[in-house]
Amino acid sequence: MCDLRAATPYLFATTGKEWLANAVLGEEVFGPLSLIVRVADAAEMRQIALSPHGQLTCTLHLDASEMALAADLMPVLERKSGRVLANGFPTGVEVCDAMVHGGSYPASTNFGATSVGTLSIRRFFRPVCHQNLPDALFPDDLRP
Repeated sequence: MCDLRAATPYLFATTGKEWLANAVLGEEVFGPLSLIVRVADAAEMRQIALSPHGQLTCTLHLDASEMALAADLMPVLERKSGRVLANGFPTGVEVCDAMVHGGSYPASTNFGATSVGTLSIRRFFRPVCHQNLPDALFPDDLRP
């Protein structure tokens, strides 16, 4: 019997030069797959951080000696994704007030919204201003 819910994990590696030459490597993949990008230096790492379009998550794997470099990358990663992780893996989301699961386009079509947590209602909310309307024209739930 074949278990169609099983997925084989994969780990690939490439160079920073190859990453920058091949935009497909920056596409988001769902499932058990990781890509290690070996960079030549901090400048190439920053260039790579600037290259992808919007992502749901960005992850830094670092130790104490790399904090200055990570601090330099943070503004870039915050603009590129809805969630930045350190020394961990984006293994899912918790439905709670603090969770954001969205990001810059194309990870989300509305960067200010999330699909989980209490802020998720914003995905379906479109405010409308009613000015000088007579009471009879207000929606029932807004009538005085």
